[in-house]
Amino acid sequence: MLKKITIKKVGNVVGIATILLTLSLSVGIGEAQNKVTLTYWEHQFPDLVRWTKEAISEYEKLHPDVSIKFSVDYAHKRLLPAMYIGKGPDISAPHGPKVVKLLMMGYLAPVDLNAFPEFNSYDEMREAWFPKSLLPFTDKNGVIYGMPLEYDVPALIVNEKLFRMAGIDPTKEENIPKTWKEVGEIGGKIFAAIGKENGKVVYEGWDWAYHYRRSWQRVVIRTILAQYGAKFVNEKGEVVIDSPEAIRAFQMMKDMIHKYKTGDPTATPGAEGRDWQMFNGRLAMGRFLAGEITRMVSPPEVAKYLKVYTYPKPADRERIVTVRTHAWMVNGKISKEKQLEAWKFINFLTKKWKHFAIVGFNPARIKQPGLDVPWYKTDWFKEQMQKYPSLKAIPFETLEKGDVIWLNMHQLYGTDEAVLRADEIADIVADAQERMIFKGEDVEKALKEAKKEIERILMVEE
Repeated sequence: MLKKITIKKVGNVVGIATILLTLSLSVGIGEAQNKVTLTYWEHQFPDLVRWTKEAISEYEKLHPDVSIKFSVDYAHKRLLPAMYIGKGPDISAPHGPKVVKLLMMGYLAPVDLNAFPEFNSYDEMREAWFPKSLLPFTDKNGVIYGMPLEYDVPALIVNEKLFRMAGIDPTKEENIPKTWKEVGEIGGKIFAAIGKENGKVVYEGWDWAYHYRRSWQRVVIRTILAQYGAKFVNEKGEVVIDSPEAIRAFQMMKDMIHKYKTGDPTATPGAEGRDWQMFNGRLAMGRFLAGEITRMVSPPEVAKYLKVYTYPKPADRERIVTVRTHAWMVNGKISKEKQLEAWKFINFLTKKWKHFAIVGFNPARIKQPGLDVPWYKTDWFKEQMQKYPSLKAIPFETLEKGDVIWLNMHQLYGTDEAVLRADEIADIVADAQERMIFKGEDVEKALKEAKKEIERILMVEE
């Protein structure tokens, strides 16, 4: 804003104009110099992008001295190389394993408590989040470096239209599978009944994620291993991907296609990844997140047929809950001043919980300002559960106990060295899984070959 100035003597109108212009420019430059610009790279998932853009617009109005440049250009793929060469964003929210990796390599800024005045310590902060949800992003000294954006749990998605086309009533509880054996039996019936038209695959009963959707393939493999009590690497650093438990897990995955014939993995009925075929109505049963997200991202003509249920499990094992997340992080190479502003913005984002709660992203910050109870126990959310039955598939009792398995952490990977290479290890196993399913390779043989490859990259001595 221009200040009122009295000019005692000016030679002419041009002189006055020149002074005013100079003052205006100098004030504008001063304001620009005081404005903080933050760069933010985000996942390209449409619903998350919309939410983030709305949040940024709201924050910039509340804080006119802050500007946030937002990018969704497959930021999750270019984040690590950019961080390594010092060109990374100020803020990002990639998949959890990337945050853990950058934390362990020293690239991240710790959470600045000055940006969270409602907390006096990290311990107080931890009490406001789902139990243990900050643990993967905490170093050995108890310092927090990342914050879960959401708390994803898997669910079974059923397309009722395809069930009915195959002569199966989806409203009967016995026709909704609870175990993997039941998925195989029902999925096989559906594929046999409606899978092909004129010799071409048009629908599938069930199928797995494969390499053309590698990130989801990793998620599925980790989830199934956890369900069967298997691991990639144990706490001693031994590669145990060929354990009896792991062999059972992958035999089930192979049997789904080879024994029960729930689908044809060589066909491409209409999507880049099998899990995503439910969005275009080609998959009778699939895996996605508990909550409304699947229906929100599907076309209306498909969404109206989709129902969400508890994720299947092995028939002879107790149900376990696996979680994955994207996590907010701040670049440790930027100035302390920018780090503080970045964490202030993240604090603002953690308080925008209602949309995530309906979607099924399950905001990890459970104690919100102004609430006397965790958000999932509020009357408002109870009303949403009646409106959106898909939310009933979320195991809140388990989440609030912290009794979960993180898909990318030590519970499955055992050691720091293995956690650092979690995706690389999972990809080796994913290649073995595809040899079993596409080539019919023996499960134990494929896993022993995968074990040798993992031992080589971890330099495990025989």
